[in-house]
Amino acid sequence: MLLASGGTAWAGEVNTTIVNADRYLSVQVGGLQQNYRETNNGTVPDKEQGFIPRIGVEYSLLGLERPFRFVLGASYASGNTYYKGGLQNGTPYDTNTGNHILDAHVGLGYAFGFGSFALTPGIEYGEHSWERNINHGTSSGYQERYGNQYMAATLEGQFALSQSTVLSLSGAYGTTLNPTMTNNLYPGLTYYLGTKPWARVGLKLDYAAYSNLHMGVQLSYTRFAYGVSSLYPVGNNLGTYEPNSETRQTAFDLSLSYNF
Repeated sequence: MLLASGGTAWAGEVNTTIVNADRYLSVQVGGLQQNYRETNNGTVPDKEQGFIPRIGVEYSLLGLERPFRFVLGASYASGNTYYKGGLQNGTPYDTNTGNHILDAHVGLGYAFGFGSFALTPGIEYGEHSWERNINHGTSSGYQERYGNQYMAATLEGQFALSQSTVLSLSGAYGTTLNPTMTNNLYPGLTYYLGTKPWARVGLKLDYAAYSNLHMGVQLSYTRFAYGVSSLYPVGNNLGTYEPNSETRQTAFDLSLSYNF
């Protein structure tokens, strides 16, 4: 039985409603809840959390003859979060942190159609950059920049609920690649961090308001981590290192797309 009467009925071909939903150029407006913490010998020396506004763009193309799907996207988030930590002498220290987060991704998959349902396994490569200014707004703010790439296997299931509505459920699992951190306390020093698992789950609802104009809402949860760095000498018999850390992000976006 088909949920959408306007789609194809046999396995192999992708439902027409899903094809239309997966061929677009879109803009997104929303935000993400950033939750970050560092751990050291069972303690949490610092953490921060808060909601950060975000904008994004994405291009998706699902082939008509061969259902390969190509996705390319980027997003930028900027705003303040609440930092709770301490100074090196152990004094508690709470303040605001200014954040700039830039993400980009490219993905390739192949869609298998089963009536009103489609299943698309694939792979995804991405880049992540996070700049934070602790004690934001002061000339003496401590600045850090984290960066990494990631590679993940992906799987997306899509349901044509009607001739104009598609519900998508997706998951991705992989690893961070080349994670690093730099700061303004030791210019020229790069902390090389350990690779850790990277994972994401997502939910999206796409509605065709007109034949070429779609609106959507999507929710995603991403979790990744960095391993502890080596100890780096900085003079006077002192050393510095970056501890284990974990980032959890819950993102919500509204989208408007031109579909072709």
